[in-house]
Amino acid sequence: MNIIDFERLLKAGESLTVEFKTWIHAKDMRERISLVVDELVAFANAKGGIVYLGVEDDGTVTGCKDYDIQKIMESIYDRTRPALFTEIEVIQYKGKDILAIKVERDGTTYATSDGRCLKRLGKNSKPYYPDEMSNKYTSIQNPDFSSQILADSNIEDINILEIYNLKEKLKIRDPKSTLSGLEDMSFLRR
Repeated sequence: MNIIDFERLLKAGESLTVEFKTWIHAKDMRERISLVVDELVAFANAKGGIVYLGVEDDGTVTGCKDYDIQKIMESIYDRTRPALFTEIEVIQYKGKDILAIKVERDGTTYATSDGRCLKRLGKNSKPYYPDEMSNKYTSIQNPDFSSQILADSNIEDINILEIYNLKEKLKIRDPKSTLSGLEDMSFLRR
């Protein structure tokens, strides 16, 4: 990330995919990791995002010192279930190091190792309760593929017999419909 983009980000503040966390006001590395893990879990359960460690809530850059990126990645990995993989980039800004810790959304539901499940809601992370997850699991267990667009499909993938069957069902359901009389490709476009 270049300095101009980073300054814009600081000015815009926290968002659905951006969180600032202090380095200097946390008493030790354990507390820093704990602060970061909650936000990363919430991001992973929403749209993904980046935690900027070494930036205060108001966007003031205070920086990070005496850190070990490998240990931070391993601590995050160890404190999440399933284990969460992160990317860490060091951003140097006005002589200070900021750790940009990024997590992607991959469709898996994540929790902290002590069992807390969180999700991102606007600028804050909130508990992610089982009743909210039930819709997600229902759609995974009984997926409806009929409304999904298949990016790598082509016309040869279409089963002509299935189009015929669909037209026949339409005739039975609505005898007045003229859709079943359309040419196959025109029918599918409707």
